[in-house]
Amino acid sequence: MPTDAGRALHERLLTDADDTEAPSDFAVAYLDRLTDWLTAHNPGADPHDCATAAEDAILVLIKNPAAYKPERQTLEVYLRISAAGDLKNLLRAERRHSRRRAALESVELSPAVGKYLWDAEGDPALIVERREGEGASPAEAHPVPPAVLEGLTVQERKALELMRLGERKTAAYALALGIADRPAAEQRREVKRVKDRLQKRLERAGNKGGRHE
Repeated sequence: MPTDAGRALHERLLTDADDTEAPSDFAVAYLDRLTDWLTAHNPGADPHDCATAAEDAILVLIKNPAAYKPERQTLEVYLRISAAGDLKNLLRAERRHSRRRAALESVELSPAVGKYLWDAEGDPALIVERREGEGASPAEAHPVPPAVLEGLTVQERKALELMRLGERKTAAYALALGIADRPAAEQRREVKRVKDRLQKRLERAGNKGGRHE
């Protein structure tokens, strides 16, 4: 689209609040060309994601036309930069979702964790009782002293049971603690902090059943 025509559309958005057709005219003028540009420059991306990012960039400018400064760049370049950023954020969010889903599936497939992690009442004593009936080893079936459990949250009790089961995967503990949506480094720090705290409780109680990395 010619630069003058684009500026004229932008000027309508910026100065005439009563021009109810300006938003739709602007979208018609730029949506398809912006979607095509994103798709061509991101061959690995889903075309639907490219269309969504293009729509988001255009809607943002329609809502806040003053964000575009004509003296800095053409409208076409501004929209491309905005849409490319929206697409990057969209793909990043989808990757995080995929990692969380993969982590959940790996935990669900674990014979030990998948069986005991999501106990309805989150009570390790009930889990231990079931495992005793299934022939668990004496060390694993040894009950947790009340002093260790006192004051623990449901999530911490789940983490404690994972320790007693010998689980070592950070992802399993992150799910138990409800922090699987956080960055990996933050998950590792928080899991280590909780495990260290639980391990100290076990040691103070004279219980050596908990396993620690």
